Amino acid sequence: MNIVLVDEHLLLADALQNLLKLIPEVETVEAYTDGKDFLTERSGTPPDILVMDLALNSQNGLELLDVCRSTLPKEMKVIVLSTVTDAQTVKYTIRRGANSFLSKSTLFEEFRESIFQVHAGKQYIGKTIRDTLINSVFTEEEVVMHLSPREKEVLQKVCGGHTIKEIAYELKLSAHTVQYYHRSVMDKLKVRRTTDLIVYAMQHGLYIPEAR
Repeated sequence: MNIVLVDEHLLLADALQNLLKLIPEVETVEAYTDGKDFLTERSGTPPDILVMDLALNSQNGLELLDVCRSTLPKEMKVIVLSTVTDAQTVKYTIRRGANSFLSKSTLFEEFRESIFQVHAGKQYIGKTIRDTLINSVFTEEEVVMHLSPREKEVLQKVCGGHTIKEIAYELKLSAHTVQYYHRSVMDKLKVRRTTDLIVYAMQHGLYIPEAR
């Protein structure tokens, strides 16, 4: 298999490159520190597996992932290797097309395993991240159970940046009624400000921005 690493940390990329070359099934390994350089040089010949960080020079990892999924063959697998491993980021990244998500603190043996898993057409989430995701799911379910369908609707609209008047117009309700639902959601989630509400919703997976 052919692998490309995109990571701005040269020492890490170089170390991974040398370790990957020791795997018999790996034919070639290339490394780039910039996502744009990767796209310029490899768009015509994409690798079997792209291993990328979310923090990159000149272009963040999510932007690179979006471009890859919209312009490169779906057969190319993407493994995200990052220091940012909160549940919302992991869910968001997988939703945008990553096949695997690993913490940069993972052992090489697990990294190697993820390569074989995604190459076989499976998805892989790092062991240290799984508990965070599971806890997030239970938290999300517990909170959602206490929100009415209309409260969930208003929560999504508020997190999407809509004003009370805009939400009232879209849902065909009075602004007073929307304000009531908004306040009710904040009380149930135990937050005092709209900004705190949005942060809470994103951190607990209650709101995940749509990929653009």
